[in-house]
Amino acid sequence: MNCIDFRRLVLANPRQPGAMERAHAEECAACRQYLEKQREFDAELFGALQVPPPDGLADRILVARGLRTRRWVMPMAAALVMTVGVAMVWPRLSAGDPLGREAIAHVAHEPQAFTTSHAVPGNFLPAVMAEQGVSVAKAIGQVTYATVCPLAGKVARHLVVRTAAGPVTLFLFAEDPNPRTRTVTERDGMTAITIPAAKGSITLVAASIEAAMAIEKSLRKV
Repeated sequence: MNCIDFRRLVLANPRQPGAMERAHAEECAACRQYLEKQREFDAELFGALQVPPPDGLADRILVARGLRTRRWVMPMAAALVMTVGVAMVWPRLSAGDPLGREAIAHVAHEPQAFTTSHAVPGNFLPAVMAEQGVSVAKAIGQVTYATVCPLAGKVARHLVVRTAAGPVTLFLFAEDPNPRTRTVTERDGMTAITIPAAKGSITLVAASIEAAMAIEKSLRKV
C-alpha cells in the first residue's frame, strides 16, 4: 500500500483502519502522524455535534405540524423526546471516560510496544502492583514490555502482558488525584477498562473486552 491509498482510506474511516492501513502506519511515520491527526479531528467533530435539544422542542415540532390538539399527541411527544434522549446519551455511554480514550490512543500510537521484548523478571508485575495496594490472584501472563510514559497529564508505568487471550496493555497510575470509578471505554476497535486501586488507578487496554476483563478479575485490592 502506498501513502496516497492509505490517506484516502483513512479519510473514509479514521476510527477503524483495516489491517493493511495499520501495517502501513507501523512502517511510515508520516502516515502514522496523519492517522493520529485525522482521529483527533474526528473526535473534535463528534464533540461539536453533541448539542443538547432546546427545552420544548417536541411541543414546537408538534404545533408546527398541527398535531397539538390530537389525543395521541402526548404519547407521540414522549416517544420523540425519548428518541432524542437515547440518541444523545448512547454515544456518551459507549465513549467511556477521557482517561480510557487517551489510553487507547496512546496504545495505537506505540505499536512497537507489542513487538519489543524486554527482559523482565517474573516477580516484576506482582511487585509493581503491590506498590498500588493491589495483589495478583493468579498468573496472568508474561510481561514483555515495561517503561514509563506521560499520559493524561500524569506519569504511568506502561506494561504489555502476553496472555492466552492476546496482549494486554496496563497503565499503572501510582499518583492519580482524581477519584475513579470503574469505567469501560470502547474506541477504534479496542477496549479500555479503568479501575480504582488502593493507591492511584489502573487502566487496562486490549483488543477485546474479554482479554481486559481476564486480567481485571485476577486483581485484588490488598
